[in-house]
Amino acid sequence: MISRKNHFFVSKKTLFTQEEQETNKGRCLVATAFLLAAFVILLSRIGYLQIIKGEDLAAKSEKNRLRTVRLIPPRGDIVDRKGRLMAGTRPCFDICLLREEAKDIEGLIRELVVLLDVTESDLRARLVQGMRQPSYMPVILKRDVDWETLSRVEARLHTLPGIAVDVVPGRYYPEGAVAPHLVGYLGEVTGEDLEAGRYANAYAGDLVGKNGAELRWNEDLAGRAGRRWVEVDAKGRYMKFLREESPLRGNDLHLTIDIDLQKAAEDALAGKVGAVVALDPRSGAVRALVSTPGFDPAVLSNGITTEEWKALNDPLFKPLYNRALQGGFAPGSTFKIVMAAAGLEEKLVDEHSSTYCSSSFRFGNRSYRCWNHNGHGTVDLHKALVESCDVYFYQLGLRLGVDRIARYAHAFGLGSPTGIDLPGEKGGLIASTAWKKEHLKEKWYEGETLSIAIGQGYTVVTPIQMARLIAAVGNGGILYRPHVLGKLVEPGGRPIQSSSPEVQGTVGVSKKNLSLVASALQGVVEDPRGTGKACRLPNATVAGKTGTAQVVKQAIRRQDEKMAWQFRDHAWFVAYAPVDDPQLAVAVLVEHGGHGGSAAAPVALKVFERWFQIQSPAPVPSVERSASCMGGGGHA
Repeated sequence: MISRKNHFFVSKKTLFTQEEQETNKGRCLVATAFLLAAFVILLSRIGYLQIIKGEDLAAKSEKNRLRTVRLIPPRGDIVDRKGRLMAGTRPCFDICLLREEAKDIEGLIRELVVLLDVTESDLRARLVQGMRQPSYMPVILKRDVDWETLSRVEARLHTLPGIAVDVVPGRYYPEGAVAPHLVGYLGEVTGEDLEAGRYANAYAGDLVGKNGAELRWNEDLAGRAGRRWVEVDAKGRYMKFLREESPLRGNDLHLTIDIDLQKAAEDALAGKVGAVVALDPRSGAVRALVSTPGFDPAVLSNGITTEEWKALNDPLFKPLYNRALQGGFAPGSTFKIVMAAAGLEEKLVDEHSSTYCSSSFRFGNRSYRCWNHNGHGTVDLHKALVESCDVYFYQLGLRLGVDRIARYAHAFGLGSPTGIDLPGEKGGLIASTAWKKEHLKEKWYEGETLSIAIGQGYTVVTPIQMARLIAAVGNGGILYRPHVLGKLVEPGGRPIQSSSPEVQGTVGVSKKNLSLVASALQGVVEDPRGTGKACRLPNATVAGKTGTAQVVKQAIRRQDEKMAWQFRDHAWFVAYAPVDDPQLAVAVLVEHGGHGGSAAAPVALKVFERWFQIQSPAPVPSVERSASCMGGGGHA
């Protein structure tokens, strides 16, 4: 009988054969070797991470624990010459995406399209733009949201991981859309801007100046961004404030503009397309600069829809286009100021020289008409300017020749930028024989000189050039550089830059000859037959010149009243006042407005009226003007 103990041993022995035991032993060795190898690899990796890469990884861990928040500084204020606010700063609420915390971008897009009332394409475009900046920086999805939108988002923030509300300084305009082309507007810096380095210290999503003063003095107005270091948890939530580098507010920009005069000029031009430029003839300081139609800079600064942007780029009316600096137009009869000065200075005419106007001038096989179909009769220089006789200047133009005309036109500052301290100014064109040969590869024909003599043909000027021209006539022949900068002031109140009158040259005409021209320009407004009598003031003497610039050929101008708006003549009026001590020089252009005497002169009248009201507490009575007075001057 076998005992239980021996039976157990035998049974146990029969579980594995000798061969199986050897196999199991080998497997154990392999497993042990694998574990040892894994342990060695793990230990080596730990040693590598702790010893070799320890410092670098510790820095990365610290970076993940800490978040740097960029603090946008308040932009400097833009004020007029009396310190009245034109563009200020207020808090705005932006809806942002923190990419490091967002888990489901597609889900967020679907919800935000409804919450923010934006299109999916606009939202995706902003995300693509934001990819160009560091991942820790927020991507702005919608700027300056209203309270209703803010409330909707705030109520759902707990279900929108990665979405945050950021409070940043934004622009506001207490006077509304006043002087938008001069002040300018803000817009998001683009990827192209950043790649080209157009804006120093700007990051994707920043608002920067896009035109006008906002662009010209962007770096001064922008200030310096600050930094805030905070500790966050694993979900990116703020846990602790560590330290902060405060942002530095931008400098304040004081302009030479007078808000009251600017508003008066804008009101006078309301409903019309055109420009008004008002200068101080004693310094070149710009007191008003208007281009219509205008735009609302607040809308542009906060982001606009595709439809709104399309409307602002309307090819016919071009609201964003600054006609005062960029609009190129034939000067019409205002160019006769240059012609008269040139004729006197070259001793081709004097105050007694005269000719006869029968309503047309025959040259070659063509008849060149005067605007007055009844003719002006015997005309001397004074009468030729007062009544704007074309025949007189046709003949003077032939005697001067195009090259001498060009020389005096350039001397009066036409055909090149004035150098005003605003971006985007155009130069215009003054033609000559050399210019035509170089650019058109053709010789000059004398018949073309006749058109040049009355401000037509190839001649192109801008309203700012014409304002400087008439200012030079009023101040005795000095060309000042127009400027809108009054001064730049640091946040503490210390001025760091200020402007002063800058003389660019003189018109090259003797004081005697210039006074003869000025006397005739006074007659344009004060004489009963003057073409500019619609600008007559009761308490100040005005000197000026009307002009009507043709847009289409004379042969089809008889249907002017039935013409489409864009084919009608442009209306000009340039003037200064008071004659004995000029304080203000004004150039008015009414695009496709018709006759200078009836369309542009009344605009200038309102500007002068408001200016003298500003200078004197006593109100200046409005001028009673009859229908015949308003329409005086015909095509001049």
